[in-house]
Order: sequence, then structure tokens, then C-alpha cells
Amino acid sequence: MKDIINSLKHFKLTKEIRTILTQLHPVNARQSDLSNVFEKLYHADLIGMQELLSIETRMSLSHYCMAMEEKLNGLLCVVYLYEEDEKRLWIGAGPSIPDGYKEYSHGLNVNMDIPGGAKDPIYIKNTLIVSNVERAQDIVTLNHKKKMMVDGFKSYCCSPLEYQGKLIGHTVLFSEQLRDFSDYEINMFQDHRNQIEKKLSQIKDDMIFILKKQQTS
Repeated sequence: MKDIINSLKHFKLTKEIRTILTQLHPVNARQSDLSNVFEKLYHADLIGMQELLSIETRMSLSHYCMAMEEKLNGLLCVVYLYEEDEKRLWIGAGPSIPDGYKEYSHGLNVNMDIPGGAKDPIYIKNTLIVSNVERAQDIVTLNHKKKMMVDGFKSYCCSPLEYQGKLIGHTVLFSEQLRDFSDYEINMFQDHRNQIEKKLSQIKDDMIFILKKQQTS
């Protein structure tokens, strides 16, 4: 536990992280030392090890998204966790994604994205690249086109997250401009997945449990 708390010293406060802190307790909105905040919460039994690991992972994902956005200029990044039994998506992190799309896609039932004969949505096992949302006719874009266009997304690229055969979810790059994703961008996007896949595979179920509990509280 001490190592986890110490690791939080390396995180900078972002709007998303401050929101997470405030959800735990309103007084945290004024805090700046993350390691001190979580140590107090943990010792006061306001959060347990499960919550502590989940929060640390969510912050790691947030930094991953921001790093991808910095490397791939002009794109917005989001990480989705996939709940296989209920066929739902849960946002692990997406610091730059519009609030409207977060509300729409957090806890989204994706049975409609599963083609006939398959068990899971296309983007859970395969890369999906859509250069023009308005004109695309694939099943995924048709299902979510209206909402994507309302929130200004014109192109996107999905890449699955998997570790040693375990399905985790997928990452998405959204563009607010029409964009032909280059091989360089796609390869970089996919190559950096190993930064988060192992950790996510270990805590995905706990994170989904906590995210669901927060949504209903």
C-alpha cells in the first residue's frame, strides 16, 4: 500500500483527477498533494485497497490518454473497459472527451455492435478505422453516428486491448477533422498499448465494479 501511495506523488492534478478526488469527498477539491490525500483516505477507512488501486489505475490511464494526444496532435483519446457478461463499455479515462459523449458511452450496452455469429463487438478484437463518420456504412458507425456527429467527431480509430488472451476493452482516437489515419499513427497507437494492458488485465473487473457503483450512487 505504501508503494502505491508513494507512486501518486508523480501524478499532476488534471480536471479529471480532481473530479475523482471530489467524488470521494468534497474537501479533496482543494487538495494538491495526491499521496497525502490518499494516505489520509486509506487510513480513515474511507477507501480500501480495491478503491486505491482503481484510482491509481484511472490516473495512469488519464496520463496515457494525454500522452497519446500529445504525440498524435489533433486527436482525442479515450480508454474503454469491456464488461463481457453484460456487453457494456465503461470509460476508464478520457480527459479530453466532451461531457456529452462521456455520458452517452459510459455504461453503454453494445449488443448492437456485435455482428451475427460473433460474441463481442468488432472493435474488441480488431482494429477499426473510419476516416469519414458521416459517410461510413459499417455497423459500429451507423449505430453511433448521430451522437458522434453531435459531439463533433468526424473520424476515429479503435484498437483492442488484450493481455495473454484476456479481453480488456479498447482505445479510441477521435478526430474533430476529417482524417486519413497514417500507418505511423496507427502503429504508434498500437505499440503504446502495452503500457497499460498488463495492469488493466489485473484490475479491470474491480474497476468496472467501482465504476458501476459510482454510477448508481
